[in-house]
Amino acid sequence: MTHSLPADLKCPRIATCTQGPELSRIVAGMWRMTEWGMAVGQRVQFIEQCLELGVTSFDHADIYGDYGVESLFGDALRLQPSLRDRIELISKCGIKLVTPARPQHAIQHYDTSGAHIVSSVEQSLRHLGTDHLDVLLIHRPDPLMDFDDIAHAFELLRQAGKVRHFGVSNFSRHQ
Repeated sequence: MTHSLPADLKCPRIATCTQGPELSRIVAGMWRMTEWGMAVGQRVQFIEQCLELGVTSFDHADIYGDYGVESLFGDALRLQPSLRDRIELISKCGIKLVTPARPQHAIQHYDTSGAHIVSSVEQSLRHLGTDHLDVLLIHRPDPLMDFDDIAHAFELLRQAGKVRHFGVSNFSRHQ
């Protein structure tokens, strides 16, 4: 028995806040994309299928897939550049993992310093093959956060046109 979706099935959109980004209500998470075994053409098809369903927002983090997911997604965008204008890219930063992909990381820890935030965004933009992120999130609460340093990094990134909106992930509302 096969099931087909209604032809008019579309994921609705949501405005996150006044002057905030508008995203699809369902956000496609790319965390495990390295495990999907998709060739670049299949990744393009996956993105196109999401768009057909109205899912236009794609969630990334610099650390996903041992720092490899953003490059895989970026390969698809480079193969089909017109996709970038139809999607919202969300990424996260603020965690440093110990991994062969980052041999300079001697210990796993949070790093929400302004310098790390800016560096992470620049790497994400290169890997994704785009000039801006629609949303950047601080991945997890860091007990050593310097809010002024973070705000300064956010302002630099916004002024440079590299990030349009900012927020947090995995924080309680009291944090």
